[in-house]
Amino acid sequence: MDALCDDALSGKLTAESLQRYLQPDRSIINKYGGTRNLTPLAAASLHGHLDIVELLLDNFANPNAVSANNRTPLFYVTSRKVPRDQLAIVRALLHGNAKVDECYDNDGRNTPLMNAIQQLRDKDIVHELVDRGASLTLRNSKGKTAEDLAKEYDMLQDVRPYANRKTSWAEVIDLLVAVVMFVIAVVNGGSIEDASKGVIAKLYNITGEKNKGPADDTVAKGIATLQTKEMKTTEDLQNNLTSYVSDTGLDQFFKPGDTFLQDLAKKAASLPDDPNSLYSKPDNVKRLTTLSLYQPVIYCDDSGSMDSDNRYENQRELVSRIARIATRIVPETYGVELRFINADSASNLSAAEIDAAMRRVEPDGGTMLGTSLRSKILEPLVYGVIASGKKLDRPFLICTITDGDPSRGDRPSFKDAIVECRKMLVRNGYKPNAVRFCVSQIGNDRSATAFLEQLRGDPEISDVLYCTSDRLDDRFKEFKQAENRLEEWLLKMLTEPIMNRE
Repeated sequence: MDALCDDALSGKLTAESLQRYLQPDRSIINKYGGTRNLTPLAAASLHGHLDIVELLLDNFANPNAVSANNRTPLFYVTSRKVPRDQLAIVRALLHGNAKVDECYDNDGRNTPLMNAIQQLRDKDIVHELVDRGASLTLRNSKGKTAEDLAKEYDMLQDVRPYANRKTSWAEVIDLLVAVVMFVIAVVNGGSIEDASKGVIAKLYNITGEKNKGPADDTVAKGIATLQTKEMKTTEDLQNNLTSYVSDTGLDQFFKPGDTFLQDLAKKAASLPDDPNSLYSKPDNVKRLTTLSLYQPVIYCDDSGSMDSDNRYENQRELVSRIARIATRIVPETYGVELRFINADSASNLSAAEIDAAMRRVEPDGGTMLGTSLRSKILEPLVYGVIASGKKLDRPFLICTITDGDPSRGDRPSFKDAIVECRKMLVRNGYKPNAVRFCVSQIGNDRSATAFLEQLRGDPEISDVLYCTSDRLDDRFKEFKQAENRLEEWLLKMLTEPIMNRE
């Protein structure tokens, strides 16, 4: 029994070894043991092993069986951050009939929903629990309900029923104007550092000459709120933002004739027109506006192993959607940089051109992840521009997708290439996060998982690198029939490296 629990914890459990463990006594699947005194299902859930969670549930593991400390798997996965696939594990447990409101005295009678609000503050998990019927009125030992906690943690919108989580047009307008005006305020100067302690300066990674714009975020938000009261339509908002950009001299930050932010504001203004769109939510508008300030580079794995398990085809479909999101509100002349580990590169592509380029590539070759990162992305797009005496037009977001750990002989290593880039930027007067990196796994190769785990825990690059916790193809399959949810998840994934880094 102890070996079964420890294998589930470490991720070593397979279908074959599970049957060997269960052959003498199938009831041990619900008993706790091992080094952590956990049930196998709790152990797998706690360490983010989605494949093992599904394997155990398929073999009739009870999702409500408790471990030594009287906690269920759902309690564990909602009370702390797990390494990967957290939302998918919550869904798997609920699909297996985990009790959504199970709680105990020794944990303050906090339900999984209360945990998700207080400990995780994860909107997706909160939404999932609410949509599965989690109670908003049960009280914990302190007399607080999930709704009380949601108010306390500014998540009241997230505990509303799905149909009521849509946001009003006025709220969207307020947020959109505030976001764009705030960006302008940062660019145009004033004591923004004093007002926000550098958070926004780091968030957007933009600096510019001081001009006659507002001095801080309080003024910018005040102007936004004041002017919003008079705006009734998208056209009003577009005119207001365009006038403000022109009046504050924002053009001086860009090359002569460059109207990037004006065009961005115009397109962003039309986002909430469709009340059924995911961009009717203010948080999504903010995420998309933030993402659009970055030049996206999609770095794809086209090694031979991508031919397995439909990985390359899944990657193609995901990359096409990522390109659509990244170019949704940028001017038409601004596209996506597409790079492969082995195949030729392509520049400034539209979403449609990205899909066509992906279709022309056949997986073949090794995984020289660091070598190609330097030679195909950093040297031409960053180092070459700086060496020529020019300035980078926009900060970069490099999204890497891979199914395995790098090949032997990969020089520089992926990490070393990032460290080299970081040093190069600082030497030339840029902040190290002028180039940000996001790495995601596709497929279930354990060496790839270990590679990402090693990167994720490396303090030398943690300020510029974000490793996603979910496998892209797993989430793609999960959301494929719900395009809005898939796009919303991808948008969140793309903006995590930007918005969750100070």
